[in-house]
Amino acid sequence: MEKVTYYAAIDGISLEHMVRYGKFDMRVKHFHTEYEIFYILEGQRLFFFNNRNFVASKGDLILVDTNLIHMTKSVSAEDTGHNRIILYVTLDKMKELDEKFNTLHLVRFFHQNYGVYHLTPQQQEQFMNLYYLFKEEYKNKKRNYKQAIELAVTSYFLNISRDLDSTTQELPLLPNDEKYHHVYEIADYLSQHCEDEISLEQLAERFFLSKYYVCRLFKDVTGYTIREYINIHRIQKAKRLLEETDYSISEIAEMVGYASLTHFEQTFKNYMTMSPLKYRKARNLFISNTTPVNP
Repeated sequence: MEKVTYYAAIDGISLEHMVRYGKFDMRVKHFHTEYEIFYILEGQRLFFFNNRNFVASKGDLILVDTNLIHMTKSVSAEDTGHNRIILYVTLDKMKELDEKFNTLHLVRFFHQNYGVYHLTPQQQEQFMNLYYLFKEEYKNKKRNYKQAIELAVTSYFLNISRDLDSTTQELPLLPNDEKYHHVYEIADYLSQHCEDEISLEQLAERFFLSKYYVCRLFKDVTGYTIREYINIHRIQKAKRLLEETDYSISEIAEMVGYASLTHFEQTFKNYMTMSPLKYRKARNLFISNTTPVNP
């Protein structure tokens, strides 16, 4: 059971406050072009990204970079729920802020510093002040309220880029535990070789484990099946190739490991909600509409 207690959005920036009751595992294992600034008011969450697990608790801030493959789930079966606020900023809005304030380098900051941070009481208060300001400005809608929200968000990013200390960053969960050691090794291997045809038999043999144990352990620790994890890395690479190259759809399908074009298109649509061709056309149209024309 869940309850959205607040949601509001302006151009490229949105805020969501949600309370979930009981055990909850994210159903869509994904990546997206939005940045997430995830703050936990109550409870705990298990985050999986960069091939590692991290536990985040009350008062923690989680910075999620754009296009970062990630998922979140309950820490245990006895989870009683959690209360969280997420600030979402689109990639294009973050680039826009970088252009307006060209010494902040926000895109670079999030790319280099994503992770789980334990906030001080003062830092927790700063985030809540941003939350209350966003709600107040959006409710009253006084003149230039959108600009007021954007400036408040930018000011907050300035503060965290100066104040977040790497010594307060959460380390991967139990890196010396044999269970996590196995899964982290497998996840690293899959992300590095996702274009290859990797059978479960080959994977089990490579890591000296049984097929059953590999499947169960990987799903238990990461929240992904082996096949899901391979596919999501393949689609992430395909997305980048569609954006940055002129390779044909069939060439990209082969480059990321799909022998069947139909299978590639179906898998891509499953994660991106549109076909590869439509994605490329939509992206190119967006770029052409936002690129200034020289006088």
